[in-house]
Amino acid sequence: MRAVDLVVELFPERTESVRRLYLQDEHFRAICDDFALSVTSLRHFEARPDAHSRPEVADYHAVLRELTEELRRYIGASDTQ
Repeated sequence: MRAVDLVVELFPERTESVRRLYLQDEHFRAICDDFALSVTSLRHFEARPDAHSRPEVADYHAVLRELTEELRRYIGASDTQ
């Protein structure tokens, strides 16, 4: 799945803003790409039989929380301009 599509899934009510920012803003695109990479990595570690004991799982959950908040702020700021 493309990075922008993952972010649209996260913020379906802001689809237009997300797609516009993704096309026009290099920094926003980088955040989306980081988000997609983190989702992919988390899924990899969660699929492991020893996922419950892997510190990476908690680490990626924390990274995704931070990126989600950064995306939320970015989208919100763009909507008020």
